[in-house]
Amino acid sequence: MLKPAHLWPPFALWLLALLLWLAAYQLPFSQTLHVGGDLERQRRHDEAPFFIRINGAEPPGIMVDPSLPACQQQPPPPGVRCHIWWTEWAERTGRSPYRWTSAETIFHVPGVGPGRYLLELRAGGAPDGTAVTWASAAGPVYNLNIPAGDPRRYRILAYADAAGDLQLTLRATPFVAPNDTRELGFVLYGLRSQSLDAGWRAPAWPQLAWLSLSLGALYLGTLAAGGGTLGAVGMVSLAILATTYTLAFQRPVLTLFTPLIATLSCLGATTTIAAAWLQRRWPQTNGLATITALVMLAWALRVAGMLHPHAIYSDSAMQANKLFAASLGNVFLTAGLPSATGGGVAPYPPAMFLVLMPLQLLAPIGHHERIALVQAGSALLDSLVVAMLWLILRRCGFGNRAALFAAAAYLLPLTALESFSIGELANVGGQALAIPFLTLLALGFAGPNVKGPWPIVLLSATLSLALVAHSGVTLSLGALVGSLWSLGLAAMLMGRPSPISISRLSLVISASLGFVLLCYYSAPVYIERVFAGERSSVGGRSLSEILRETSLGLLGLIPPGARARPIPTLLSLSALAGLALLWAGHRSNPHTANLRFLLTAWWLATCITQALLLIATQGVRWGLFLYPALCLSAGILLTTLWQRGRNGRLIAALILASLLTFGFEQWVAQVRDYLHG
Repeated sequence: MLKPAHLWPPFALWLLALLLWLAAYQLPFSQTLHVGGDLERQRRHDEAPFFIRINGAEPPGIMVDPSLPACQQQPPPPGVRCHIWWTEWAERTGRSPYRWTSAETIFHVPGVGPGRYLLELRAGGAPDGTAVTWASAAGPVYNLNIPAGDPRRYRILAYADAAGDLQLTLRATPFVAPNDTRELGFVLYGLRSQSLDAGWRAPAWPQLAWLSLSLGALYLGTLAAGGGTLGAVGMVSLAILATTYTLAFQRPVLTLFTPLIATLSCLGATTTIAAAWLQRRWPQTNGLATITALVMLAWALRVAGMLHPHAIYSDSAMQANKLFAASLGNVFLTAGLPSATGGGVAPYPPAMFLVLMPLQLLAPIGHHERIALVQAGSALLDSLVVAMLWLILRRCGFGNRAALFAAAAYLLPLTALESFSIGELANVGGQALAIPFLTLLALGFAGPNVKGPWPIVLLSATLSLALVAHSGVTLSLGALVGSLWSLGLAAMLMGRPSPISISRLSLVISASLGFVLLCYYSAPVYIERVFAGERSSVGGRSLSEILRETSLGLLGLIPPGARARPIPTLLSLSALAGLALLWAGHRSNPHTANLRFLLTAWWLATCITQALLLIATQGVRWGLFLYPALCLSAGILLTTLWQRGRNGRLIAALILASLLTFGFEQWVAQVRDYLHG
């Protein structure tokens, strides 16, 4: 229950936030949109969130070179570079990229603040000219005729509405082009907005209301999670500073999705408060509220990035189509592999889609809603890995602090976040479905002293689920189980105690493999693919190159597996140090034997799967697979440092803060830059 001491800090923080937000709105707003693409920065699609019913950017990102007649042949002649980038087209022709508007295109920038704005449009008409009508909320209506030919600049006065949203409706007489079914208005090359009002500038009050709601939810959620008044004040203060800076210098970045921020904040706070109530009612669930808050924070960070209007993804629509296909009963899915992996059509295991399928019953759903569902659902599955890491270290005897360190390290896993941005949702969701099996191994369910049939049943069920989660996960998990089995056998042959029962693990492997082979991978559609031999032959890499790239990737010096985002070097070093500490204390801490063997097998599996690169230029997503293991080992190091006095606590706090800061910066950069070139 809230006490009076809990009430005045949020009120004071809210007043401070209002003052800072009002101050941020005093900076005049200006925005320049290079419609179709920015040649100077070689970026495009930055204007997309601000237009409704506008045609795509032209020219295409990659186009056939119009200057080479031979390239018009199908197929093009070998050895001839027939495709050029849109920037090359612009350099050659001297023309700017552009977009065609529709008969009624709307330009909308939310939350800029009420008042007058000068809009400068760079536009050109259709071949026979275009009659247009431009109107803002309360400003004058402009009826113009835009001639054909080179683009011209048009400066008009526009008014934002009372809510502080700047909206301009661009109506045009439709132009019917031969062999083009699109609705075409006029050609738009750029649009610049600039505030004209001097003196006091009113804020966009609905935006401040959404932000206030978010801060209130954050404060209550932190209190419910056990952060105390000081922790709640700290979290809200960071949020106030971040939102103030963004409102001042990057206003539309925030105002585009403040309702989503408020929704995620309220969902997180409500879930955490419910967990805190359960924790008070059943004391044996101690720590439930804190880990629930971390899980919801991880989920909110993932969903906010994926659903930001600026984000572009390439594969999420395919994942939604796979979910729809599975809903129709087609569980024997296939997908074409990239040529770098050997090409051909391969099985596309449906476990994640089967897990998410019931969520479609919550409301009527279409294609776009299904995309959001598979994004949010896969994000939730990956966020639950946070709870699994917490459970592993806590049950292995490392205490709640080590468990929270490991969980916090996985709040912003760069390898998973990059996959979320691309749309590789089955990769991330498939790995999340493999974590329960690994958790059971860490908790000793495959140990020689475990009694009863239920441990074997649970291990077999979770392994079977993981084996039909994703093909890459299946390969990595197979290498891990094989490594773990080998470690147990080696310990037995050396006469040393082993936390792994070879017979029990063999039984689990046999039961799971038999089940998935009999019930899934033996489907005729898959058997036909095997005998058809559709895979193409691609060259691999040399062993020295594989060892070099893997070593540099593990240390975070280069991204793993030709990705764009590296594993944080600080995390890799912390994980290696934590693993060394774990093995150094194996005599004094025999109860950690299961975790030692599991983490060692995890690392061995990562190295083993790199052998695929000997026959293909692209292997498994080993950085994605190894990341949870890195967080577990890093949690052990951080709690060891925390126990070494004030300096140790400072170092541990700085390491964790650095990991989270680096992860957040990289996540923002990924959302900002992916497919914007």
